[in-house]
Amino acid sequence: MGILIFTDTPSVIETRLVLREARARGIPTRFVAPWDISMPDVPALDADLVYVPSNMLNRGSTFELIHRLLILQELERQVGTVINPVESLLHYSKERLTLQMSRLGLPHPRTLVTENVDRAYEFAAGLLDSGRKVVLKPLCRGRGVGVVKLDRIRSRRDLLQFLVWYTRAHAQGVFYLQEFVPNLGYDVRCMVIDGEVIGREKRSNPKDFRYNVSVGGRAEPFADPVYDELAVKVAEAVGFKIAGIDVLPVADGTPYILEANCFPGYTALIEATGIPIHEKIVDYFQR
Repeated sequence: MGILIFTDTPSVIETRLVLREARARGIPTRFVAPWDISMPDVPALDADLVYVPSNMLNRGSTFELIHRLLILQELERQVGTVINPVESLLHYSKERLTLQMSRLGLPHPRTLVTENVDRAYEFAAGLLDSGRKVVLKPLCRGRGVGVVKLDRIRSRRDLLQFLVWYTRAHAQGVFYLQEFVPNLGYDVRCMVIDGEVIGREKRSNPKDFRYNVSVGGRAEPFADPVYDELAVKVAEAVGFKIAGIDVLPVADGTPYILEANCFPGYTALIEATGIPIHEKIVDYFQR
C-alpha cells in the first residue's frame, strides 16, 4: 500500500510521527501540499489512501478553501479513501457539533451561533444579567486559541465593544457563544480511531478555565471507560474516523460534549499514557 499525506503544515509533530511510523513499516509515504497540485491536470497518484491531518479548509481565503476542497474531491475520486472523509472535513466546525448534539439530544452547553452582533449581545447580556458566564470561541480553531470567558465586563457598552473587537480578532464575522458550564476542574479527551476509543487523558489547569495542554494544561491518564460509548457516538455523528472528543463532567455526573476535533493533538496523550497513538493510526491505515 501507499499513503499520501495531504497537508499545508508538514512540520506538525503528530504528522511527522505518522510519517516515520509508516515508513518504518515499509509503507511508501510522502507529503503533498495544496500548492503542489495544479488543476485540472492532477497527476496519477501512486497511493491507496490519503491522510489529511491539517485544518486546511478552515484557514486562508474563501478561494483557497474552494480550491483545496476540489483537490480533496479529486484525490478522493482517484484514490478512493480519504481520512478523515472529505464531507466531514468540509463540515468540520464547532457549529456542526452543536447542531448534531442538538439533534441527538446529547448534553451540550447552551449555545448561539450568529453573524448578528445584536443577537450575540442579547444572548451574552441575558446570561451575564442572570449571574452566569459566557464563553466566546472561534468557529473552527483548536488548541484553545481565541477562547475567552466573559467574566470581567464592567458595562453593557463594554460588552458590545468587546464583541465588535472579537469578531475582527478571532470570529471572522461569525459569533459562537456558549454558556460557561461550572465543572469539576477537568475535562477528558477520548481519542477515537475507527469507532474505538484507544486512549484517554484527563486535562486540568488551575490557572485557566481552558484545559488544553497547549495553553498550560496538565495531562494525566484517565483509565475509566465511562465516556467511551458517548465519544464513539459523537465521532460517528460528525463523520470522523480519527477524532479527539472532549467531555466535560459536571457535579451531577452529566458529561457535556465540548469538542469533536478531527485534527487532534495527541503528543500529551502519548506522554501521559504511553499509548503510541501514531502507531494505532497506521494500524488503522493498514486495516
